Amino acid sequence: MADLSYFHGVKLDESPDTPSVVRVQNQGATFINGHANLADAAAFPLNEPKLVTNLSQAAALGADGTLLRDVTTVFQEGGTYCVVNRVAYHATAATLQANLIGDPVARTGLYAFHRAKALTGIKPRVIITEGDTGAWIEGGLTGVVMATAGSNLTEAPTVTASGGGTDAAKALPTLEAIMGTGSAAGTVVGVRILTPGKAMSAAPTIAFTGGGSDAGKVLPTATANIGDVGNPFLSALRAIVHADGARARAYVQGPNGTNADAVRFRNTINSDRILVIDPKGLKNVSGTLVTVPTAPVFAGIRSRVVASSEGVSGSVSNKIIRTLDGVTRTVNYPLDSNYLNERQVNTIINERGGLRTWGSRLASDNLLWQFDSVRATADMINESLEDLYFLYVDRKFTKANLKMMIEDGNAAIRTFALNNDILGGRVWLSDQNTPDLNAQGNVFLNVEFEPVGLMEQIRITTFRNILYYQLLLDDVRGAIDNGPLSLAA
Repeated sequence: MADLSYFHGVKLDESPDTPSVVRVQNQGATFINGHANLADAAAFPLNEPKLVTNLSQAAALGADGTLLRDVTTVFQEGGTYCVVNRVAYHATAATLQANLIGDPVARTGLYAFHRAKALTGIKPRVIITEGDTGAWIEGGLTGVVMATAGSNLTEAPTVTASGGGTDAAKALPTLEAIMGTGSAAGTVVGVRILTPGKAMSAAPTIAFTGGGSDAGKVLPTATANIGDVGNPFLSALRAIVHADGARARAYVQGPNGTNADAVRFRNTINSDRILVIDPKGLKNVSGTLVTVPTAPVFAGIRSRVVASSEGVSGSVSNKIIRTLDGVTRTVNYPLDSNYLNERQVNTIINERGGLRTWGSRLASDNLLWQFDSVRATADMINESLEDLYFLYVDRKFTKANLKMMIEDGNAAIRTFALNNDILGGRVWLSDQNTPDLNAQGNVFLNVEFEPVGLMEQIRITTFRNILYYQLLLDDVRGAIDNGPLSLAA
């Protein structure tokens, strides 16, 4: 709408109602969390993510610790940007682990990921970390099921566990009651597991005591379930990668034991943003084979794929590995590798002349989101659409702007389809749009698209046909009838 106030002459204004074009942010950056005790503190302050674009810059991390090793692996595998977070080293393993995991409020350790884009301008897409990410607790408490909630409780009762079997290594869990509020006041609505315990061969008995002095109080009852329990790295990573707007995946090292161990570890996870890799690798360092993690290898290769003609929709699987000289246990193709891949454990095989990544399945029970590249492609498109429509926020609610929004979205979808990232898609106005909601500034758009999947399983059927003997005999007869018998090639 023009300014209708008085002006004698010709006045030109550029319309702010211009199309918005799709922009795709960097999709190949890796967040690397670890320690480097001899690092230049000015270049790499503690718990302050720093962008590293080349190995010369990474040299300031120093040779001590894991960061320089992991950054070097990512770059040597063909990776591009790394966002490095250095934590304080401590000789006590438990303290170092706590430093690596960090604090969600202070955003230290792994949680420094949430500060990476603000501090570096780059949002990492894959997270790797130092630490024993492949550990799990056998025979730990996996959950407490409330049978009855109790009533008239004026304070939280004490929760204890007893029994749990006769294993000499057994440790009982520590628990805390969660009190209800509002209409559930005076009851216990759940039990928080502070420590899961370990080596319990039978479910422990859960008991409640205390709960206040009300004469009418009734204590709750509950039962316990035991099983394999994941480690605190996984708890933190699940919270980080599934946080609103994070759109990242974590590549984690498995237990590096047997194939069965790897599958058992994977079963402690259920996330369409966590990719499990097992076993560890071997690297020749000055004539000595050293055990190294393979999560940085996969992260570097993933970054290489994103930067190649395959792009974000390309797979991390079946790629030649540049930085390893072996693996800590042989994974036979196809027997071992099929067992692992089917159970969403990704591995390394030695086939067709070298070590190769094998598998790209995330640790998810949702089969539609089990492929790493499919999840990454959807993240890229969702983020690009958010960025595209950001410029429309607070524009006038007009027919022209609504039409332009739909056209800009469909233009973006066509771009991704032409790039072979998706098979197709479209944008349209949702039926949720109603006058009362529109009058409050709400606009609802629907978007559909289908990411390009992977040809993970190629099945070939071969047949015998004995009639080819007849062709052979006919050829021989022809050679005899038409002149000297000659069967030269």
